[in-house]
Amino acid sequence: MATFVPRKLSLIPIAFVVALVAACTQQPAAQSSGSPTASASAAAKGTITVIAQWGGGERDAFQKVIDAFTAKTGIAVNYEQSRSLEALVRTRVAGGNPPDIVFYSRPGPIGEWAKAGLLIPLDEPVGKEILDPKAVDAALGKSFQDLGRFNGTLYGYLFKADSKSTFWYKPKSLQALGKQTPKTWDELLAIANAYKSAGKTPFGSGGKDGWVLTDWFENIMSRVASPKDYNDLHVTHKLAWTDPKVKKALTTMAQLFGTAGYFPGGGQGVIGTQFTDGIAQAFGKNATAEMFYEGGFVGSIIGTDINKDLKPGDDYDFFTFPSIDSQFGTPLTGGGDLAIMFKDSAAGRALMQYIVTKDAADIYAATGNGTPSKLVDTSKIPSALAKKLHEQIASATVFLFDGSDLAPSALGGDYEFTALQDLVTHPNDVDRIAEGLEKFAKTAY
Repeated sequence: MATFVPRKLSLIPIAFVVALVAACTQQPAAQSSGSPTASASAAAKGTITVIAQWGGGERDAFQKVIDAFTAKTGIAVNYEQSRSLEALVRTRVAGGNPPDIVFYSRPGPIGEWAKAGLLIPLDEPVGKEILDPKAVDAALGKSFQDLGRFNGTLYGYLFKADSKSTFWYKPKSLQALGKQTPKTWDELLAIANAYKSAGKTPFGSGGKDGWVLTDWFENIMSRVASPKDYNDLHVTHKLAWTDPKVKKALTTMAQLFGTAGYFPGGGQGVIGTQFTDGIAQAFGKNATAEMFYEGGFVGSIIGTDINKDLKPGDDYDFFTFPSIDSQFGTPLTGGGDLAIMFKDSAAGRALMQYIVTKDAADIYAATGNGTPSKLVDTSKIPSALAKKLHEQIASATVFLFDGSDLAPSALGGDYEFTALQDLVTHPNDVDRIAEGLEKFAKTAY
């Protein structure tokens, strides 16, 4: 399963740790676990502060959850949005005003804060938990719960989740080719070769944005090695980039991107094409490709930014990234946002308890945003495509967090981007590229 393991604590400045301990240490509020109750609402006065990265439509979706919570409990919520969340948290702590609750998408820093004793445990002490373990079990599968655990203790609740194991295609085009959606890698390659034979380009690219290539690698890695191997590579570096399992994933990726005619412009075309332009290669008004791999968010981008004339389900749809080695199946890779508490209060507890409920999950799902909650009434989800995405996420037995977000940012956010771009343009140099990644990784952990 996707076990949550933090990176080294040394990445946090000592002054920040001391300040945050001083700002966050207080007596736990007297509050029973479970859903917000009338007594909890009565005890929870004032306003709590919530910080997240969500802006635009994502912010609007979460605001609907906040509004329902306030209407139910009378507790006001001050929402702050920041794209530089870690820096904002440090600033707030240094000023003696840490946030009550943060929703954050990077497990690494969350693990570091938990290790330092800076976060409020959500599932202890037994009998006085902030979140009732039974309520958490009812809402989330174990794989999703594990993303918020550190040394067995729950510090984060995964409220939002997005699949990155979605492969987008044109149903009518695939039908005209006489093919069905692939279940295996070999079947995907057979489709690609059939498109080539028909004079068409199988895949759009988008590799100028290096994270697109890391997402490709993570799906391939998760299908040629175990979840433990995946986390040992990205989280703790117990598995070397030169390990045969990792080199098998790199080789599989290199063979795909190195095949002539698979991507517009070949390897140079891949690294010269931005993410949204890659989507347009497959789904724009002047499309030059037939399929595009990336996360569940691609569907909304197609319909709102790329080609509003296309109808979801009829003109574009997705299949799950296919299996490569059957023993490892088709785990989902993806991202999400975990709710964590820096300050303990009755009001904060009430909000944490509310986001676990079916009411909160239904409200959020009705906006078309992704939630891993099993409690969602899928009839409230606004479109068939959004419903299909939700069912893919909620039914996942193995969910592996985005590997480049788990790794130190210098590796996962910088070096790996350029290394995989190098792989795409030099597909015969797997050994050299693996050795370079390993050498850099030894300095990053």
